[in-house]
Amino acid sequence: MGAVTRQVVVRTLAVDEPGFGDVVRLVDDYRVHYGAPSDLDGTERWLRGTASRAQVRCYLATASAEVAVGVALVFPSPMTVRLDELWVLRDLYVARGHRGQGVGRALVTRVLDDARAAGVPRISLQTESDNDAARGLYRSLGFIAPDGVVALSTAL
Repeated sequence: MGAVTRQVVVRTLAVDEPGFGDVVRLVDDYRVHYGAPSDLDGTERWLRGTASRAQVRCYLATASAEVAVGVALVFPSPMTVRLDELWVLRDLYVARGHRGQGVGRALVTRVLDDARAAGVPRISLQTESDNDAARGLYRSLGFIAPDGVVALSTAL
């Protein structure tokens, strides 16, 4: 059963379930939003390949008339010291025209609910420093920048 917020229903989907094409389309829109060229076939291949190698959890938000309006991708990651795992909310995207209507909140709330139900001790995410809307949403749901943690990366 999906979480409902303002007539938004959020459900998890596997790559072989009806509606996965909507996940592919929204993830491709997300890529385009960040400057990548549209590539529906490549996006689908990547999602299917990633799902075969990792336990990606795809969340799809739909609004009235089953219109797909948002997507979230969540990946488990090991917590070696605790001998456990955390979930990484890797990607969250709400389609243009549906932002500011509770779709992102519904998606993140469903992820949090599922993580609690699974006994996951922590969810981690990152966002751009200038993405004020996302940062406000995440803070309102209890996400904080941990003291003493610095994120680093390098291009190869």
